Amino acid sequence: MDFGWLSLLPPLVAILLAIFTRRVIPSLVLAVFVGVAILQFAGDQSRSLSQRMFVDTPWSMVEDHLWYAVTGGGSLDPFAALVSVVSLDFRGAGDSLSALATSDHLRVFYFTMLFGALVGILHAGGAMRSLVLRLAMHVQTRCGGQLLIWLCGMLIFFDDYANTLLVGTTMRSTADRMRLSREKLAYLVDSTAAPVAGLSLVSTWVATEISYMSEGLAAQGNPQGLSGFDLFLQSLPYRFYPIFALVLVVVIAATGRDFGPMKAAEDGAAKEPEDVRESSLPQLHDAPAWTAIVTIAATIGAILFALYRTGSVEDPDVGLLRYWGQYVGNADPYNALIWGGLVGLLLSLTTTYWCGAKSIGPLIVGAFDGMRQLMPAMVVLLLAWTLSRLTTADFLDTQGFLGDWIREANVSSVWIPTLVFVVSGVVAFATGTSWGTMGLLVPLSIPIAIASSSDPTILYATAGAVLSGAIFGDHCSPISDTTVLSSQASGCDHIAHVKTQIPYALLAAGVSILFGSLPTSLGVSPWWMLIVGCVATYAVVRAFGKLPSDSAE
Repeated sequence: MDFGWLSLLPPLVAILLAIFTRRVIPSLVLAVFVGVAILQFAGDQSRSLSQRMFVDTPWSMVEDHLWYAVTGGGSLDPFAALVSVVSLDFRGAGDSLSALATSDHLRVFYFTMLFGALVGILHAGGAMRSLVLRLAMHVQTRCGGQLLIWLCGMLIFFDDYANTLLVGTTMRSTADRMRLSREKLAYLVDSTAAPVAGLSLVSTWVATEISYMSEGLAAQGNPQGLSGFDLFLQSLPYRFYPIFALVLVVVIAATGRDFGPMKAAEDGAAKEPEDVRESSLPQLHDAPAWTAIVTIAATIGAILFALYRTGSVEDPDVGLLRYWGQYVGNADPYNALIWGGLVGLLLSLTTTYWCGAKSIGPLIVGAFDGMRQLMPAMVVLLLAWTLSRLTTADFLDTQGFLGDWIREANVSSVWIPTLVFVVSGVVAFATGTSWGTMGLLVPLSIPIAIASSSDPTILYATAGAVLSGAIFGDHCSPISDTTVLSSQASGCDHIAHVKTQIPYALLAAGVSILFGSLPTSLGVSPWWMLIVGCVATYAVVRAFGKLPSDSAE
């Protein structure tokens, strides 16, 4: 059933209410209710609601709405919609809690809880505090603290979830000591995690991206004879948004300058006492810093080893770079995360106990405290997954509606990469999922690029634009899972994180269009435009950014 523009209503309800009320969970609950009510209303009608909007007069449509709402004579049944929301069972398409009970979602939940317990144990044993004090010996300025957080994010390049949770939770005390706002910490974490994972040749994103690209090439007959991995490599310099987002993080960190809502947040943090926002997790012992380092390193190592063990390569004679890219890209990322979290949890428990804990009981309590702090994020994730499911082709088909709009747009090939970037950002913003956006738009946009021009540059730029736009929209969306995890892991108010990050995301997106997708579509080398874009990013921050009012620098 074609819901047309009405399919955008639930995501818009969630986004607008979350922004204006600063209450994410009630906003998501209401958005899910609206989506289910639309489905309940349209399910038994002889004509779709979108058809009635164009055929009937406005008054007759309102009259019908009132009649069905008041009398219950139609299929708009608020009670039935409420039951569907509570059970998360939409038109018989799933069991209770079906939005959570998918294999991938459950494994994300398991890993998050395992990592929360890991961090809770490290805090309870004092290892995190010892590590932060050791790091602080080498970082004495706010700029240095920001660059340290960025560097940690760059080192955890293999998965955005692991990046967000590891860096956000371990860098809280460092941010507090440097008097960085939690909004700034969340921004540094969020704007590093997905961009670096999306650009990395060895990450949990690789297989998914290559698969979608292969589908798009096959749909148009692949006249240029490219493989999915070839297109993946060729599109890397055209992924302007994640590149400029990472550059912007460095510029913001190195200059110490901010603008927009982030400037106000940094002004407030610069005036706060050092210990005003120390973690609420209990610290019962004073374990050495090496226990935290070994635990985190073992977690990363276990994840990489599990990726290797579950990976495969179709053609071993593809060169070292492609070999490892395909091997890790074809692995099972969620199982790898779970094994990494389990190894880290057991190691943190044994090393902390071995290094001086008199009883294992307080460490178990610390583990549960760590998990408890992440439970609000899990509730938001469950609701965000539910809303995302409502936007799929099985239900409202929000993604398909926007995808058809791209396909039917009759525009010059020069504008296709930019148009795809914008629409991809809109889809990711409305649905809260960069992966879902890539799954929808990569197979759609690549055939459009091939059909519109024989110039391979348009194809490369279009493939890069979809992935760039998906990350851009994900950064701006308050219902994005990585945005939720970034704010929760950093101990930041979720809506405050969204509001302070959006201006920076818009700046990186603007530079990506003006100094990326547009000139490269006209034949300019992407490598030259990357240099020009970096200079432009720095110039904008220097021109409009300001140091915190009470900054010592």
